[in-house]
Amino acid sequence: MPTLKDVAERAGVSTATVSYVLNNRSGKVSEEVSERVRRVVKEMNYQPNMLAKALRSSRSNLIGVVVEDIATYQGSLLVKGINRYAGEHGYHLVLYDLGLMDKIRGNYGEIFDFQEEVQSTLSIFRSAGANGVIFVGTHDRDLTGLIRDKDSVVYAYSYSREEKDYMVGYDNYEITRQVVGKMIRKGHRRIGLISGPVDSAPTYQRLMGYQAALMEEEIPLDPSLIVSGNWSLVSGREACRKLLAKKEPPTALFSMNDWMALGAMKELRSCGYRVPEEMELVGFDDSDIAYSSDPELSSIRIPLEEIGQKAAELAIRLIEKRADSVRKYELPCRLIQRGTFTCS
Repeated sequence: MPTLKDVAERAGVSTATVSYVLNNRSGKVSEEVSERVRRVVKEMNYQPNMLAKALRSSRSNLIGVVVEDIATYQGSLLVKGINRYAGEHGYHLVLYDLGLMDKIRGNYGEIFDFQEEVQSTLSIFRSAGANGVIFVGTHDRDLTGLIRDKDSVVYAYSYSREEKDYMVGYDNYEITRQVVGKMIRKGHRRIGLISGPVDSAPTYQRLMGYQAALMEEEIPLDPSLIVSGNWSLVSGREACRKLLAKKEPPTALFSMNDWMALGAMKELRSCGYRVPEEMELVGFDDSDIAYSSDPELSSIRIPLEEIGQKAAELAIRLIEKRADSVRKYELPCRLIQRGTFTCS
C-alpha cells in the first residue's frame, strides 16, 4: 500500500505539499502542482491513514454511529441521511449495528440490557479517532443514562435528558393538531383515536395535538373515542372493533401508527364499512405498508433522512468546536394524502 512519502517522491514534491493538496488548503500550492499530485494519488490508489491523522491532530473526520437496527426502515433512512450530510462535508462514518429488533421483539425498554455493548462500541470508536458520536434509535423514546460518556452524544430519533447531549426528533404535537383539524373541517365531529401505549412520549404528544384540535373547533372531548393499542396490527383491529361497537361510532379514525391503522382497515372491511366513503382514516409513520394497503393509506411522514442530516450536522459542529446553545431540534412532519383521506 503506497504511503504519503511514495506519492510525494513520484510527484516530485514534499510530503507537506501532498498533505496541503489532500486537505484542500487553498493558497499553499499552485494549481499545476495540485493537479500533478491529484493525478499521482489516483494512479497509485493512495488512501490516507485516517487513524494516523487523528492521532497527530487530536481530531479526525470520523463520526461513530451506533444504530439500534439498520434493517428497519427508520434505521436505514436515518443512516442514509447521516451518511449523505457527512460525505458532503468531508466526513466518514464508522458504523455499528446492534441488530436490536430480533433481540427485544418490540420490548423497547430492554435496550438497557445492551448497555455494555453500546459502551464498549463507543470506546472502540473513540480509540479509532471518532470524535463525534451519533446514536440512532428505531423508536422515539427516552434513553437517558444508556450512554455513560463524558463527551456529548447526538441522539437521532430518540432523546436524552442529559444536559450535555444533543437530540434531533420531530414534532408530534403540531402535525397531529393540523391533521385532526383537517378532519374536523371536512365535517367529522366524532373522530376516533387509536393511540399508542399510555407510557409513550409520542403517544402523549399526539394526544395533546388531538385535544388541541378539538378545543380549537369547540368540540367537547369524548374519552370513549380514545382506545389504546400497542403499535401492532392486532391491537389496531381490536381498538377499531371497540370504537365501532359504540352507540354512535366515529366517522373518521386517526391512528398513531400505520400498523394499527392497517388493523383498523381490516376490521372495517370485515364489518362492511367502505373506506374512505364511510370511514376516513389516517395513519402515522408513512412506512412501506402505507402504499401497499388497499386502498393506499394516508399517513403522516416523519422526516427521517432530514433527522439524520441534522444529527450529522450537530456531530460535525461538535467535532469542530462550533456547537451552539440549542440542544434539542424537532423537525416538522407532513401529511401524505392517499386513498383513505384527502383534503384541500
